[in-house]
Amino acid sequence: MRLTIPQPQFLKTLQTVEHAVNDRSTLPILANILLEANGSELTLTATDLDVGIQCHFPLTPPVERGAVALPARKLTTIVRELPEETVTLEARKNQTATLNCGPSSFRIPGLPAEDFPVLPPPQHDECVTIAQGVLKALITQTAHAMSMEETRFILNGALLTTQKSELVVVATDGRRLAVSRGALNEPAERPFQAVIPAKTVRELGRLLQEDTDEVTIAPLKDNQLTFRFGPVTIVTRLIEGQFPQYEKVIPPPAKHSFSCNRQALANAIRRASLMTTATSQAVSFELTANRLVVSKESSELGSAHEELEVAYAGEPMAAAFNPEFWLDVLKILETNEVTIEVAGPDKPAAIRRPEFTYIVLPMKVS
Repeated sequence: MRLTIPQPQFLKTLQTVEHAVNDRSTLPILANILLEANGSELTLTATDLDVGIQCHFPLTPPVERGAVALPARKLTTIVRELPEETVTLEARKNQTATLNCGPSSFRIPGLPAEDFPVLPPPQHDECVTIAQGVLKALITQTAHAMSMEETRFILNGALLTTQKSELVVVATDGRRLAVSRGALNEPAERPFQAVIPAKTVRELGRLLQEDTDEVTIAPLKDNQLTFRFGPVTIVTRLIEGQFPQYEKVIPPPAKHSFSCNRQALANAIRRASLMTTATSQAVSFELTANRLVVSKESSELGSAHEELEVAYAGEPMAAAFNPEFWLDVLKILETNEVTIEVAGPDKPAAIRRPEFTYIVLPMKVS
């Protein structure tokens, strides 16, 4: 196998797939990227057996068929350091590859392509399509609410489910809930739902573009799901188990709410959070007529107190929240103003929009 590739294109493709590499696996082949030349196309594949990423790009002129598995980190590091010229890659039968670019030449030992795990072939049955920009927005609005606790495995990811002409993405860690909806290109022929791991969610957020090109989502055998967009294919194992019935924990609209500048609220919460500790995280919100006080008292660090002008006409009310839960959502919203529903010191607060719902449980102040 001998082929030539522009260095920028080669590097971009390597960076697309290398996040699926598992350097710590007991299987040495998983630390490699599989390079396959198939006439007029080069395919790069990486997998950790839970998530696989594949990327294609055309070759001009066409080359002979061939394949080799090369160490991912070393290959990417070398290509990153090469000048922006044409790279010539030649793989020999002894699984050794040579890279030449300008005055630079490298020899890299590889592994047999036959040892590399085979990703399942794409299927077109029961697939749905959605614009890349729409799916990227759904993930951006919900990914921050996924749980990082290993003991709650079913929450270490996001639920994808179809509802008529919409794709719904849901994430929760048990203390907050994010639900986002986006229109499918066409109604789903059959409803489906799947819980995809956090790593897959993060990779989709990284690789999806904010454009109208479509993503094809299709279930595969053996509890897997595939996402295909542009030159990229992601195959992921699904998390087994029953995701919580999130609809039942969404409270009815509260009688009172306050509105204020989104960035001003985020700044006040961030400053108050400077006084939190690992054992005392709650920040207080005190509402009176057209005023919100965000504060934190700490016997170890001192105190923080900040007043904001808000639109609020309800009874005086106070509640305490984990500040990170609000900072996570405020930084991904794009409007200048935010409206937050409040129902009481021991009831959840909510941001509620037609396409997005965010619920936060209050905390007890020690």
